[in-house]
Amino acid sequence: MQLDRVLDNLDFRRLQPNERKRYINRIHNVVVVIEKRFPEVVRPEQIKLKHAQYFRNEWLPNHSASERTRREHMRALGLLVMALGRDKSWLGALGITQPKGRGGRPTSVGVKQQKP
Repeated sequence: MQLDRVLDNLDFRRLQPNERKRYINRIHNVVVVIEKRFPEVVRPEQIKLKHAQYFRNEWLPNHSASERTRREHMRALGLLVMALGRDKSWLGALGITQPKGRGGRPTSVGVKQQKP
C-alpha cells in the first residue's frame, strides 16, 4: 500500500531522523496488518473505522506484549487517522484521547492543515 500521500500530510520537522523512521515504520505496520486482514483495502483512503478497530481490538492485544509498544502503535494509528483526514469521532471510537492536562509523553508529530 502506498503511503506517500498520507506521510506527506504529517509534519515531522521537529523529529530526529531515527524518530521519524520509527513513526513511519509503526504507521506502515498498522497499514500492513489492515491490508492482510482486509485484502479489499488496497489504498489508505479505503481504510474505514472497522479496519482500525480490528487493529486495536484484535491484532494489537495478541501481537504486542509490551504496554509501551501498544501505546506507540496506538499513537501511530491516531496519526494515520488524522493524516487521512478522518472525522475526529474516530479517535474517540478507537479510545485515542488527547490528554486534557499536563503529563504524558508529548508528541512532536503534527498533521499539516488540509486545504479545503
